Amino acid sequence: MAKLTIESTIKELLANKEVKAKIEELIPGLTKNPILMLAKNETLKDIIDKVDDFIDDETIDKIIDFLKDLKENN
Repeated sequence: MAKLTIESTIKELLANKEVKAKIEELIPGLTKNPILMLAKNETLKDIIDKVDDFIDDETIDKIIDFLKDLKENN
């Protein structure tokens, strides 16, 4: 599997069980929200500004840090 970063698509991120679980932990219900599937081909980097009103910077930073620390990425 390719390294997951903020350049990964939402679809790629959600395909990883660890990442999906972390996102669900930080933002309950988001991974089941149909609106997220509209952005499935966009990268995390592309949607960060679009979700700024709904998801705070601290949460985004936690997701990015989690991706950096993900075992598969080393």
